[in-house]
Amino acid sequence: MTENRQYNSLDIIKFVMALLVAARHMIQLFYPEQSKWRIVIGSWLSNLAVPYFFIIAGFLLFRKIGDGRSEKDRKVILAYCWHTFKMALLWSLIYLPLDIHDWWYGKDRIGEWILVYIRYFFLDHSSMHLWFLLALITACLLVWGAYGAGAKIWQILTVGGVLFVIGCIGDNWYFNQQLPENIWRLYRIYFTYFVTVRNGVFYGAFFVAMGLWFAKARIPIPFLASASGFLASAALMYGEVRLCQNVNMVFTSAPAAFFLTAAALAVPRLGTGRERMCKRLREMSQWIYLSHVYFLYFFAWTAGQNPLSGTKKGITISVFLPMLAFCGAMVALSERKS
Repeated sequence: MTENRQYNSLDIIKFVMALLVAARHMIQLFYPEQSKWRIVIGSWLSNLAVPYFFIIAGFLLFRKIGDGRSEKDRKVILAYCWHTFKMALLWSLIYLPLDIHDWWYGKDRIGEWILVYIRYFFLDHSSMHLWFLLALITACLLVWGAYGAGAKIWQILTVGGVLFVIGCIGDNWYFNQQLPENIWRLYRIYFTYFVTVRNGVFYGAFFVAMGLWFAKARIPIPFLASASGFLASAALMYGEVRLCQNVNMVFTSAPAAFFLTAAALAVPRLGTGRERMCKRLREMSQWIYLSHVYFLYFFAWTAGQNPLSGTKKGITISVFLPMLAFCGAMVALSERKS
Protein backbone atom coordinates (compact mmCIF):
# COMPACT_ATOMS: atom_id res chain seq x y z
CA MET A 1 0.00 0.00 0.00
CA THR A 2 1.38 3.39 -0.91
CA GLU A 3 0.27 4.86 2.38
CA ASN A 4 2.70 2.61 4.25
CA ARG A 5 5.70 3.71 2.18
CA GLN A 6 5.17 7.36 3.04
CA TYR A 7 5.69 6.75 6.77
CA ASN A 8 8.92 4.80 7.09
CA SER A 9 9.32 5.61 10.78
CA LEU A 10 6.05 3.77 11.45
CA ASP A 11 7.51 0.67 9.83
CA ILE A 12 10.68 0.80 11.92
CA ILE A 13 8.74 1.11 15.18
CA LYS A 14 6.34 -1.62 14.07
CA PHE A 15 9.30 -3.96 13.58
CA VAL A 16 10.60 -3.15 17.07
CA MET A 17 7.15 -3.74 18.55
CA ALA A 18 6.86 -7.12 16.84
CA LEU A 19 10.20 -8.11 18.38
CA LEU A 20 8.91 -6.99 21.78
CA VAL A 21 5.80 -9.17 21.43
CA ALA A 22 7.93 -12.21 20.60
CA ALA A 23 10.27 -11.39 23.49
CA ARG A 24 7.31 -10.92 25.85
CA HIS A 25 5.95 -14.39 25.22
CA MET A 26 9.41 -15.96 25.33
CA ILE A 27 10.18 -14.30 28.67
CA GLN A 28 6.81 -15.23 30.18
CA LEU A 29 7.31 -18.88 29.26
CA PHE A 30 11.01 -19.53 29.75
CA TYR A 31 12.72 -16.87 31.86
CA PRO A 32 13.07 -17.41 35.63
CA GLU A 33 10.51 -15.74 37.88
CA GLN A 34 13.07 -13.37 39.41
CA SER A 35 14.33 -12.08 36.06
CA LYS A 36 14.14 -8.29 35.74
CA TRP A 37 13.16 -8.71 32.09
CA ARG A 38 9.74 -9.94 33.16
CA ILE A 39 9.02 -6.38 34.25
CA VAL A 40 11.07 -4.39 31.73
CA ILE A 41 9.90 -6.23 28.60
CA GLY A 42 7.25 -8.72 29.68
CA SER A 43 5.06 -6.15 31.43
CA TRP A 44 6.32 -2.70 30.46
CA LEU A 45 7.72 -2.13 26.96
CA SER A 46 5.84 -4.93 25.22
CA ASN A 47 2.54 -3.47 26.43
CA LEU A 48 3.04 -0.68 23.91
CA ALA A 49 2.86 -3.08 20.97
CA VAL A 50 -0.84 -3.92 20.69
CA PRO A 51 -2.04 -0.31 21.21
CA TYR A 52 0.49 0.83 18.59
CA PHE A 53 -0.63 -1.86 16.13
CA PHE A 54 -4.26 -0.79 16.55
CA ILE A 55 -3.45 2.90 16.09
CA ILE A 56 -1.37 2.36 12.95
CA ALA A 57 -3.97 0.05 11.44
CA GLY A 58 -6.68 2.66 12.07
CA PHE A 59 -4.49 5.47 10.75
CA LEU A 60 -3.61 3.73 7.48
CA LEU A 61 -7.16 2.47 6.97
CA PHE A 62 -8.98 5.75 7.57
CA ARG A 63 -6.56 7.68 5.39
CA LYS A 64 -8.15 5.82 2.50
CA ILE A 65 -11.71 6.90 3.20
CA GLY A 66 -13.62 10.16 3.36
CA ASP A 67 -16.51 10.69 5.73
CA GLY A 68 -17.25 6.96 5.93
CA ARG A 69 -20.67 7.28 4.31
CA SER A 70 -19.99 6.65 0.63
CA GLU A 71 -20.23 3.32 -1.15
CA LYS A 72 -16.51 3.52 -1.89
CA ASP A 73 -15.73 3.92 1.81
CA ARG A 74 -17.93 0.95 2.64
CA LYS A 75 -16.14 -1.22 0.11
CA VAL A 76 -12.73 -0.19 1.45
CA ILE A 77 -13.68 -1.03 5.05
CA LEU A 78 -15.34 -4.34 4.21
CA ALA A 79 -12.48 -5.39 1.94
CA TYR A 80 -10.00 -4.66 4.71
CA CYS A 81 -12.02 -6.61 7.27
CA TRP A 82 -12.49 -9.54 4.89
CA HIS A 83 -8.75 -9.63 4.18
CA THR A 84 -8.01 -9.59 7.92
CA PHE A 85 -10.53 -12.35 8.58
CA LYS A 86 -8.97 -14.54 5.88
CA MET A 87 -5.59 -13.97 7.51
CA ALA A 88 -7.01 -14.97 10.90
CA LEU A 89 -8.55 -18.10 9.40
CA LEU A 90 -5.37 -19.04 7.54
CA TRP A 91 -3.15 -18.66 10.60
CA SER A 92 -5.64 -20.53 12.73
CA LEU A 93 -5.21 -23.45 10.34
CA ILE A 94 -1.43 -23.06 10.49
CA TYR A 95 -1.58 -23.21 14.30
CA LEU A 96 -4.11 -26.04 14.36
CA PRO A 97 -1.39 -28.73 14.75
CA LEU A 98 -0.21 -26.97 17.93
CA ASP A 99 -3.78 -26.73 19.20
CA ILE A 100 -4.25 -30.45 18.54
CA HIS A 101 -0.95 -31.13 20.29
CA ASP A 102 -2.14 -29.24 23.38
CA TRP A 103 -5.46 -31.12 23.29
CA TRP A 104 -3.69 -34.48 22.98
CA TYR A 105 -1.72 -33.84 26.17
CA GLY A 106 -4.68 -32.25 27.95
CA LYS A 107 -7.75 -33.72 29.61
CA ASP A 108 -10.64 -32.55 27.39
CA ARG A 109 -12.63 -34.97 25.31
CA ILE A 110 -12.59 -34.33 21.57
CA GLY A 111 -16.17 -33.03 21.47
CA GLU A 112 -15.60 -30.67 24.39
CA TRP A 113 -12.35 -29.43 22.85
CA ILE A 114 -14.01 -28.67 19.49
CA LEU A 115 -16.75 -26.62 21.17
CA VAL A 116 -14.20 -24.74 23.28
CA TYR A 117 -12.01 -24.14 20.22
CA ILE A 118 -14.90 -22.65 18.22
CA ARG A 119 -15.97 -20.47 21.14
CA TYR A 120 -12.47 -19.17 21.75
CA PHE A 121 -11.86 -18.58 18.04
CA PHE A 122 -14.52 -15.87 18.00
CA LEU A 123 -14.25 -14.56 21.58
CA ASP A 124 -10.51 -14.75 22.26
CA HIS A 125 -8.36 -17.33 20.46
CA SER A 126 -6.62 -20.55 21.28
CA SER A 127 -3.30 -18.99 20.24
CA MET A 128 -1.91 -16.33 22.57
CA HIS A 129 -1.59 -13.66 19.86
CA LEU A 130 -4.12 -14.26 17.06
CA TRP A 131 -6.90 -12.60 19.09
CA PHE A 132 -5.59 -9.30 17.71
CA LEU A 133 -6.81 -10.03 14.16
CA LEU A 134 -10.47 -10.55 15.05
CA ALA A 135 -10.28 -7.70 17.57
CA LEU A 136 -9.02 -5.45 14.78
CA ILE A 137 -12.00 -6.34 12.60
CA THR A 138 -14.45 -5.60 15.41
CA ALA A 139 -12.76 -2.31 16.28
CA CYS A 140 -12.62 -1.08 12.68
CA LEU A 141 -16.28 -1.87 12.11
CA LEU A 142 -17.32 -0.13 15.34
CA VAL A 143 -15.30 3.02 14.66
CA TRP A 144 -16.34 3.16 11.00
CA GLY A 145 -19.99 2.62 11.96
CA ALA A 146 -19.91 5.48 14.43
CA TYR A 147 -17.94 7.78 12.15
CA GLY A 148 -20.13 7.02 9.16
CA ALA A 149 -23.23 7.66 11.27
CA GLY A 150 -22.04 11.21 11.91
CA ALA A 151 -20.38 10.92 15.31
CA LYS A 152 -17.54 13.35 15.95
CA ILE A 153 -14.08 11.91 16.44
CA TRP A 154 -13.90 13.25 20.00
CA GLN A 155 -17.18 11.50 20.78
CA ILE A 156 -15.86 8.17 19.45
CA LEU A 157 -12.67 8.65 21.46
CA THR A 158 -14.66 9.42 24.60
CA VAL A 159 -16.83 6.31 24.35
CA GLY A 160 -13.80 4.23 23.35
CA GLY A 161 -11.85 5.61 26.31
CA VAL A 162 -14.60 4.64 28.74
CA LEU A 163 -14.65 1.11 27.30
CA PHE A 164 -10.86 0.96 27.55
CA VAL A 165 -10.98 1.89 31.25
CA ILE A 166 -13.67 -0.74 31.89
CA GLY A 167 -11.54 -3.32 30.09
CA CYS A 168 -8.36 -2.43 31.98
CA ILE A 169 -10.12 -2.70 35.33
CA GLY A 170 -11.64 -6.06 34.45
CA ASP A 171 -8.32 -7.39 33.13
CA ASN A 172 -6.17 -6.24 36.06
CA TRP A 173 -6.36 -8.10 39.36
CA TYR A 174 -4.88 -5.15 41.27
CA PHE A 175 -7.92 -3.01 40.41
CA ASN A 176 -10.73 -5.52 40.09
CA GLN A 177 -10.10 -7.00 43.54
CA GLN A 178 -10.89 -3.57 44.99
CA LEU A 179 -14.22 -3.22 43.21
CA PRO A 180 -17.51 -3.19 45.14
CA GLU A 181 -19.13 -6.62 45.12
CA ASN A 182 -22.11 -5.57 42.97
CA ILE A 183 -19.83 -4.21 40.22
CA TRP A 184 -17.51 -7.22 40.37
CA ARG A 185 -20.62 -9.41 40.01
CA LEU A 186 -21.33 -7.72 36.66
CA TYR A 187 -17.80 -8.49 35.52
CA ARG A 188 -18.21 -12.14 36.51
CA ILE A 189 -21.44 -12.38 34.51
CA TYR A 190 -19.66 -10.87 31.51
CA PHE A 191 -16.69 -13.26 31.76
CA THR A 192 -19.04 -16.22 32.02
CA TYR A 193 -20.29 -15.58 28.50
CA PHE A 194 -17.57 -13.57 26.75
CA VAL A 195 -14.38 -15.06 28.25
CA THR A 196 -12.23 -11.92 28.09
CA VAL A 197 -12.15 -8.15 27.67
CA ARG A 198 -9.13 -8.57 25.40
CA ASN A 199 -11.08 -7.80 22.24
CA GLY A 200 -12.01 -5.09 19.77
CA VAL A 201 -14.71 -3.58 21.96
CA PHE A 202 -12.74 -2.82 25.13
CA TYR A 203 -9.20 -2.52 23.74
CA GLY A 204 -9.36 -2.10 19.99
CA ALA A 205 -12.04 0.56 19.45
CA PHE A 206 -10.25 3.23 21.51
CA PHE A 207 -6.92 2.81 19.75
CA VAL A 208 -8.39 2.48 16.26
CA ALA A 209 -10.27 5.72 17.01
CA MET A 210 -6.88 7.28 17.81
CA GLY A 211 -5.77 6.13 14.37
CA LEU A 212 -8.83 7.83 12.91
CA TRP A 213 -7.86 11.04 14.71
CA PHE A 214 -4.32 10.91 13.30
CA ALA A 215 -5.72 10.25 9.82
CA LYS A 216 -8.05 13.25 9.93
CA ALA A 217 -6.07 15.67 12.14
CA ARG A 218 -5.06 18.82 10.28
CA ILE A 219 -2.28 19.96 12.64
CA PRO A 220 0.44 17.41 13.48
CA ILE A 221 2.05 17.34 16.91
CA PRO A 222 5.67 18.60 16.76
CA PHE A 223 8.32 15.95 17.28
CA LEU A 224 9.83 17.49 20.41
CA ALA A 225 6.45 17.76 22.12
CA SER A 226 5.37 14.24 21.13
CA ALA A 227 8.75 12.71 22.08
CA SER A 228 8.60 14.43 25.47
CA GLY A 229 5.04 13.21 25.96
CA PHE A 230 6.10 9.67 25.11
CA LEU A 231 9.01 9.66 27.57
CA ALA A 232 6.81 11.04 30.35
CA SER A 233 4.02 8.56 29.59
CA ALA A 234 6.47 5.66 29.37
CA ALA A 235 7.85 6.58 32.81
CA LEU A 236 4.33 6.64 34.24
CA MET A 237 3.64 3.35 32.53
CA TYR A 238 6.65 1.78 34.23
CA GLY A 239 5.41 3.01 37.59
CA GLU A 240 1.96 1.56 36.94
CA VAL A 241 3.43 -1.79 35.94
CA ARG A 242 5.53 -1.93 39.11
CA LEU A 243 2.51 -1.00 41.20
CA CYS A 244 0.07 -3.44 39.63
CA GLN A 245 2.48 -6.34 38.99
CA ASN A 246 0.30 -7.25 36.02
CA VAL A 247 1.33 -8.33 32.53
CA ASN A 248 -1.95 -7.30 30.90
CA MET A 249 -2.97 -3.95 29.42
CA VAL A 250 -2.24 -0.91 31.55
CA PHE A 251 -3.94 2.50 31.57
CA THR A 252 -0.87 4.55 30.72
CA SER A 253 -0.16 2.49 27.62
CA ALA A 254 -2.78 4.71 25.94
CA PRO A 255 -0.96 8.07 26.18
CA ALA A 256 2.40 6.35 25.63
CA ALA A 257 1.23 4.73 22.38
CA PHE A 258 -0.46 7.97 21.30
CA PHE A 259 2.69 10.07 21.71
CA LEU A 260 4.88 7.35 20.21
CA THR A 261 2.72 7.40 17.07
CA ALA A 262 2.74 11.20 16.99
CA ALA A 263 6.53 11.25 17.27
CA ALA A 264 6.89 8.71 14.46
CA LEU A 265 4.58 10.70 12.19
CA ALA A 266 6.58 13.87 12.89
CA VAL A 267 9.83 12.30 11.63
CA PRO A 268 10.69 13.47 8.09
CA ARG A 269 10.33 10.96 5.30
CA LEU A 270 13.45 8.90 4.62
CA GLY A 271 15.23 8.86 1.30
CA THR A 272 14.08 6.63 -1.55
CA GLY A 273 16.90 4.16 -0.99
CA ARG A 274 15.77 3.47 2.56
CA GLU A 275 12.10 3.01 1.75
CA ARG A 276 12.76 -0.47 0.43
CA MET A 277 14.48 -1.41 3.69
CA CYS A 278 11.53 -0.05 5.70
CA LYS A 279 9.10 -1.98 3.52
CA ARG A 280 11.01 -5.16 4.31
CA LEU A 281 10.95 -4.36 8.02
CA ARG A 282 7.19 -3.84 7.81
CA GLU A 283 6.73 -7.21 6.14
CA MET A 284 9.08 -8.89 8.61
CA SER A 285 7.17 -7.43 11.54
CA GLN A 286 4.02 -9.14 10.29
CA TRP A 287 5.81 -12.46 9.87
CA ILE A 288 7.38 -12.17 13.33
CA TYR A 289 4.08 -11.40 15.01
CA LEU A 290 2.19 -14.19 13.28
CA SER A 291 4.80 -16.97 13.35
CA HIS A 292 6.79 -16.50 16.57
CA VAL A 293 4.70 -18.87 18.71
CA TYR A 294 5.84 -21.80 16.56
CA PHE A 295 9.45 -21.02 17.44
CA LEU A 296 8.55 -20.99 21.13
CA TYR A 297 7.15 -24.49 20.76
CA PHE A 298 10.17 -25.67 18.78
CA PHE A 299 12.47 -24.38 21.50
CA ALA A 300 10.44 -26.13 24.22
CA TRP A 301 10.52 -29.41 22.28
CA THR A 302 14.29 -29.28 21.65
CA ALA A 303 15.50 -27.67 24.89
CA GLY A 304 16.81 -30.99 26.20
CA GLN A 305 19.18 -31.34 23.25
CA ASN A 306 20.05 -27.63 23.00
CA PRO A 307 23.46 -26.75 24.53
CA LEU A 308 22.48 -23.06 24.70
CA SER A 309 19.15 -23.37 26.50
CA GLY A 310 20.42 -23.13 30.07
CA THR A 311 20.78 -19.33 30.18
CA LYS A 312 18.64 -16.34 29.27
CA LYS A 313 21.07 -15.52 26.45
CA GLY A 314 20.91 -19.10 25.20
CA ILE A 315 17.11 -19.05 25.23
CA THR A 316 17.00 -15.76 23.34
CA ILE A 317 19.46 -16.92 20.67
CA SER A 318 17.69 -20.27 20.28
CA VAL A 319 14.32 -18.57 19.70
CA PHE A 320 15.22 -15.39 17.86
CA LEU A 321 17.93 -16.63 15.49
CA PRO A 322 15.79 -19.20 13.63
CA MET A 323 12.74 -16.92 13.84
CA LEU A 324 14.51 -13.96 12.21
CA ALA A 325 16.13 -16.22 9.63
CA PHE A 326 12.74 -17.69 8.71
CA CYS A 327 10.95 -14.33 8.56
CA GLY A 328 13.76 -12.76 6.51
CA ALA A 329 13.64 -15.69 4.09
CA MET A 330 9.87 -15.39 3.68
CA VAL A 331 10.20 -11.66 2.90
CA ALA A 332 12.96 -12.38 0.39
CA LEU A 333 10.89 -15.09 -1.27
CA SER A 334 7.89 -12.78 -1.49
CA GLU A 335 9.98 -10.37 -3.60
CA ARG A 336 10.74 -13.04 -6.23
CA LYS A 337 8.36 -12.90 -9.15
CA SER A 338 8.52 -16.65 -9.62
